[in-house]
Amino acid sequence: MTNTRLTTTIFSPQSSSRSQRGLSLIELMIAMALGLLLTLGVTQIYLSGNATYRQTQGLAHAQESTRFVASILKPDLRAAGSFGCVADMGRPLDQVVDNRLNGALTVPIDRAVQGWEYSNTGPGDSITLASALTTPTAGNWDSGTTGDDLPADLAGSVVANSDVLILNALAPLAVPVNNANPQNGNSINMSGSTGLPVNRVVLATPGDCSEAEIFQKSNNANASAITMAGGNVNPGNNGNNFNLSYDPDTRVYEFVSMAYYIGEGTNGEPALFRRRMVPLEPPQELVSGVETLQILYGLNTGGTSAADTYLPANGVADWTQVASVRFSVMTRSQDEVLDNANNRTFDMVGSETSQGNNADRRVRLVSVGTTALRGRM
Repeated sequence: MTNTRLTTTIFSPQSSSRSQRGLSLIELMIAMALGLLLTLGVTQIYLSGNATYRQTQGLAHAQESTRFVASILKPDLRAAGSFGCVADMGRPLDQVVDNRLNGALTVPIDRAVQGWEYSNTGPGDSITLASALTTPTAGNWDSGTTGDDLPADLAGSVVANSDVLILNALAPLAVPVNNANPQNGNSINMSGSTGLPVNRVVLATPGDCSEAEIFQKSNNANASAITMAGGNVNPGNNGNNFNLSYDPDTRVYEFVSMAYYIGEGTNGEPALFRRRMVPLEPPQELVSGVETLQILYGLNTGGTSAADTYLPANGVADWTQVASVRFSVMTRSQDEVLDNANNRTFDMVGSETSQGNNADRRVRLVSVGTTALRGRM
């Protein structure tokens, strides 16, 4: 009896130990499975949150680009056609202003605006934007019913499927003419330094504003005079002396002619550019991520100060009738942040615009703005 009790006492703990080791392995496997599930859940939440963040950032970038475009185009459009006192004489500007430059202006001075329409991108047309940027020849754009090609200085810079706009305006100089000695030969004396760089184009008119001359400034910005003669300027002037005499009430303006278009930016992205046309200066990249620009021109054909019809550039017969401009821009995110390809079709002032089979996963926005030309009101 004593041996039996000893046997029971010896083997009973061993049996219990084996049972505990089996339960611990099962518990470990359950814990590992729960840990994997938790890790998978946290990873899924992170990936979802990261995707949402990237999409939000892409949308914010497109929205910011849209705001920048509007903040640039609208003020410049409002100023277009501001031709100072010479516009109040009741005569066409090309009859009032004597062009002393070597060669014609890109856009005649009597026009506040001129545009070029890319072929088959007007109202009612369907536009398919290419995945790669291309810069076609000038013949793909038309301006007005005469079908003027795109200016040669812009050819090769503008991407396909996008319109082009040039604005003309006069900006009065902040420094008045020297009343005591307004003119000295081929210079108009000012009361202080003009701050106007060499090469810039100037319009000067005597106090009665009945006549004016437009010419290129040949002296430096720190000079207290506006000089016509001499200097290595381009295109330069036709002659060294003024044809008019300038009195103490003479008014002097800077002539500003700017082109706006979509080109390829430094990072390979499409971008809004601005370029001074007279004198020709290097283009400025203003806003990256602007994919296309579509424009309609509001014509005042009824003799009022407001537009009564809107046409694309190739339908405009008389550019002096333009009273307002309606523009639409498409902006996009820098990165492909959407879950699926963006196959949306956007209405851009009557043109149905999409990526077609070239669709990527970028966020895109389209905005529309209409601005009256105050110089034409």
